[in-house]
Amino acid sequence: MTMSSSSNKQNRGVGGGRSTNNRGGGRRGRGGRGGVGGGRSGGKPSSGRGNKSPSNKTPHRSNSNGSSTSRTRHSAATAPSTKKDGDLGAASHTVSEEYRIQLTQVLMNLRETDNQDSITMPPDLTNTQRKFVHELARQLGLKSKSYGKGEERRVVISKILAGAGGMNSMMGSFSNDQNGRRDDDDPPLAEDYKNVPRIVVGKSGEDALRRHLKLFPTTPLEQAESKETGSFMLMKDDGVVQDYGTINDVLKTSQESFPQERPKEKTTHEKLMQQRISNHRIAQDEMKANPQYKKMMEQRKKLPAFAYATDICSIVRNKNNRVIILTGDTGCGKSTQVPQFLLDDPEIGPQCSIIVTQPRRISAISVAERVAQERCEPAGNSVGFSVRLESSMSKKTQLLFVTPGVLMKKLHPDSGDNTSEGGRNRLDMTNIIIMDEIHERDKNTEFLMIALQDLIEERNDLQLILMSATMPTRDLAEYWRGVGTRQKDKCNSPSLVDDDWGDEGLMPVEINIPGRTYPVQEFFLEDILMMTGFVDDNANAPDMLQIDADLTSLLSATNQFSITAASTSMPTLIDSTLKCIMCNKSGFSSAEELGSHIAVCCGGGEESMADLEERIRGISIFDSYVSVPEAEDVAAAGVGDDLFDIMENELEDYDDVDDEVLVRKWDGESSFDAGLSSKLTLTEEESLMRYQTMYDDDEVNYDLLLELVRYIDKSSYGDGAVLVFFSGWREISEFALLLETTLPFNDPTKYNVHLLHSGIPSKDQRKVFVKPSRGVRKIVLSTNIAETSVTIEDVAFVIDTGRAKLKSYDPHLKTSTLQDSWISQASAKQRRGRAGRCKAGVCFHLFSRRRHGCMRAFLESELLRTPLEELCLQTKRLNLANGGPDDPDGIPAFLSKAMSPPHSKSITNALELLVNLGAMDEETNELTDLGVCLSALSLEPKVGKMLIMSHLIGCTREAACMAVAMNSKSPFTIPPPHMRKLSDNAKVILSEGSESDQITFLNVIHRRDAVAKRGMSALTSFCRQHYLNASSLNQISNLRTHVSRELESLGFPPCSKQGYHNRNGDSPAFLQASICAGLYPNVAWRRKGDVNFSTITRQKAKTHLSSVNAVKSQPLSTKCQVAENEVELVVFGELVKGKMMFTMDNTTHLVSPLPLLLLCGDLHVRPITFAATETSQKTTQSLLSVDEWLVFLCDPTISSALVVLRNRINAAFKSITSDPSTFADLPAKEKDAVDTLSTVLQSGHRQYLRQRERKR
Repeated sequence: MTMSSSSNKQNRGVGGGRSTNNRGGGRRGRGGRGGVGGGRSGGKPSSGRGNKSPSNKTPHRSNSNGSSTSRTRHSAATAPSTKKDGDLGAASHTVSEEYRIQLTQVLMNLRETDNQDSITMPPDLTNTQRKFVHELARQLGLKSKSYGKGEERRVVISKILAGAGGMNSMMGSFSNDQNGRRDDDDPPLAEDYKNVPRIVVGKSGEDALRRHLKLFPTTPLEQAESKETGSFMLMKDDGVVQDYGTINDVLKTSQESFPQERPKEKTTHEKLMQQRISNHRIAQDEMKANPQYKKMMEQRKKLPAFAYATDICSIVRNKNNRVIILTGDTGCGKSTQVPQFLLDDPEIGPQCSIIVTQPRRISAISVAERVAQERCEPAGNSVGFSVRLESSMSKKTQLLFVTPGVLMKKLHPDSGDNTSEGGRNRLDMTNIIIMDEIHERDKNTEFLMIALQDLIEERNDLQLILMSATMPTRDLAEYWRGVGTRQKDKCNSPSLVDDDWGDEGLMPVEINIPGRTYPVQEFFLEDILMMTGFVDDNANAPDMLQIDADLTSLLSATNQFSITAASTSMPTLIDSTLKCIMCNKSGFSSAEELGSHIAVCCGGGEESMADLEERIRGISIFDSYVSVPEAEDVAAAGVGDDLFDIMENELEDYDDVDDEVLVRKWDGESSFDAGLSSKLTLTEEESLMRYQTMYDDDEVNYDLLLELVRYIDKSSYGDGAVLVFFSGWREISEFALLLETTLPFNDPTKYNVHLLHSGIPSKDQRKVFVKPSRGVRKIVLSTNIAETSVTIEDVAFVIDTGRAKLKSYDPHLKTSTLQDSWISQASAKQRRGRAGRCKAGVCFHLFSRRRHGCMRAFLESELLRTPLEELCLQTKRLNLANGGPDDPDGIPAFLSKAMSPPHSKSITNALELLVNLGAMDEETNELTDLGVCLSALSLEPKVGKMLIMSHLIGCTREAACMAVAMNSKSPFTIPPPHMRKLSDNAKVILSEGSESDQITFLNVIHRRDAVAKRGMSALTSFCRQHYLNASSLNQISNLRTHVSRELESLGFPPCSKQGYHNRNGDSPAFLQASICAGLYPNVAWRRKGDVNFSTITRQKAKTHLSSVNAVKSQPLSTKCQVAENEVELVVFGELVKGKMMFTMDNTTHLVSPLPLLLLCGDLHVRPITFAATETSQKTTQSLLSVDEWLVFLCDPTISSALVVLRNRINAAFKSITSDPSTFADLPAKEKDAVDTLSTVLQSGHRQYLRQRERKR
């Protein structure tokens, strides 16, 4: 494989940035402009020819200086073949596993390099390889296109250069030449701008603008800017901040008394410590006096971890052991026992304050309740928990279970949790932190590991215990090497070994606790193929290798047979070979002729279709194309017994599968007898090669999966459940439907099939834990939710498809991705372990050992798989990175200290987004007043801005509901496939014609609140009728109160309270405006006749299937029906890249573009004069553009008024974010501007609705 790479950054055109000379937007440059192709000049590949490598297939990379390097990609060095695909045999119809892995790595490297824009593939690719290259490029967000003809046809893969499409992205391409004007100095014609949307505000809006400007006339500066300027948001107006102060000043007022209290700090600390010792003594006495104490101790002693209590406490007593790494297999008891060992130790326990982190709130609550139960007390005394929306703790609590997010909040210097105990600095009263399940590597845990390194250096009394089941301890130990000892000149411990010291200090102490899981046997795809004989049995499959051999032998045999038949009057066997099984007609000359006949055959018309189908089901597959000649015919032909023996052997390959039943069934304890199929004619490697030739192993093979389930069922006793791991709901549904229509699995008296997915109702999820009756086998079809979060006790068999639907973040595309991916080796190990929890088990992996060896060892840190805006805000809020973007103490430098540092582009993207939101200063990365507010909210930054902006728009109560719903799990459940239409109809009814997911959520919450007043049974019935998850709705309802309290702590009025911030209620015009103000630039548009939408990143996208706007009856699910000079706009929560295309979730149809002009982005105004024509006079219009992307035409008077109004709204927004308590006391000019905004938004919304109704 020879590939050439090129760099052509000098000639990018608009692809690399905005260009006023190229009006084509996203089109390729011509005449030297490379456009998005990157490696093109004049529309052809720059280095696509003349780079053949006759000896091997290697990636050939041409650098900008003309030099080239090559790297071997295949071990077999062969010259490019000149044969056609049909002559190349089976190799031309498949892509090898090795080729797939290598090409994926090559294209991933292309995305990472900055000095290469494209790669040119060799011309000797087969059609199948070309198809795979195009598909892989599309999945990775790259562009692929074929150039040339014949043997010189090559595929060029290039980057899609980021950046907006320029001023003409919504206007189409136009030039002076198209209207006969050759001089660029000629004024444009109105015809050139016929496709540009027009802005209308309605009569009420125009009147409100005139009234406002008459009451508060424009200043000379405002008047000049409104004619032709950039956005007012680009200007710095320090006076606004000086007049109203900053939000930091407001928050710090409560801390001004700290300097006077410092002399009392020591006394307060001593009193708290004495009280803690007293509480500990009382709790210990009460625990030991409880009658249940001995029984609990007996159970605890059975756990493997209990034998290590003395060693663990001894290590913790040594204060030089600042960081301790404790690994323990699943089920060893480390999560519940290690904290209790420390609490019960007479030296450690009385003065300790322990915080334990669990990655999920349910884990923190359940473990805390279990520990409290073992200590014979209710949760909230010495053992408590604190998670989002719920806590159970008191002043007596010494052992607190929290989520990583809660611990992050406790790190804040002014945290209320610290000051309540007299502490002034971060976690002053906590001396032991235990981080459990760190192998899950969620983003908050990774963030805490960076922050705690610095905190341990600051405090010599703080110890950290890291607990994990599968984390690579060597990497973890290297990461924490020397932490806590770097400030010391030397260590006085005599027990240290010199080898433990490196350049940066002491290695952490490591402890390993064995588990008590049962043995699990493991089989891979090669083994499965040999066990089931799947490839040998499946004669109807398109086995290209066998076809090659058969064709060769057939040609040879045909020549010999024709000579023999001429001399021996043997009866013709070919005529009887091809026979229609429906009408019994025979004598077909070829398989193609038989296929054409079967396509239109109805069985001769003598039977009903039902009878015909029944008869066909009873016919062997082999009978459909093979007819055995009568023995007398064979004997008369003089052929002898050889031919009959051959035909008999062929028939034996199609014996019923029951003949394969193993003589000895597995008893669930001894080694599983992996007996081989009696039909095997291939070796293990040959079977694997044939399978990968016949099937795409990137897809789940349901036939093989069904054969494997049948094999398991026949080779073991029936008391062991089968757990099958799938990547998503679609795969689960398809296989469940296959089981429902396949004997014997469709017999509910013998098989219980359960589906397990996070989107199905809780009552259905709980069914998987119920053990079936004796003689009934349970089959569970699950996503990766069953890897760690769920334990099904009676599972004996695990089938691992090796796939998972993983959500990740692509920093190159600036979008999230949700695609089927190969799991990690650690995940494969976790899935295997599901079969060995309570008894010996067996695990079948539907991927090869070679594939397993190429899998990544562990799932990457969530820092590498998620946007980083929230973490960047918290980094600044916690004062962990005070410098700018290029400083050694800046955010990039801080995050680079992670165990797995995030991609530099991910950090850059996050900082850019925060700057564009107005939350961060571009030069210093200091938080603005808005940034301080956003960092205090438990919401994504964009959603938080939506909520704060709603105070000005006047719909805070409704915006709070929409905000928490967007930040929570969807309240809608995933219905079974046959109920999908009913579920969609219920969703449309709840939307009430809003064409908005966010407003649909709002309607659901309103309905829920009304129904809940009638009792729990009414609420349950409502949720069942509308396919809603009651627990999700309850959580959203509770989150409203939580977010409202966070806003109140900043000085904003309560969300639910009547007032100026709720003056406009739930009018769609204001709800859409608040959604747009927060979520921008997540806006997409399309024109008449378009199906897909275009985003600011120039991606084509559709609404996600879960959206109400994706239902077939909704306008956004069909072709766009607007007029030629209009666009259809949609605001979305997130753009997600799937396998096939981009999708938008949480979508809202934006009726009017006025919220974009008044509340979003950078607004640019430019006057444009149209030349006079024979039918029109010379006119002047204003061209308004938001971020030089969304472009509109407007009357100059109206546009000038809109610009002035926008600037005054911006000033009002700065006022309420700098001091939220002044919200009700805005200056008269800003207060009137806010009122005028309401009128303009409502008037414009109505006007656009009327236009749409007239054109329908």
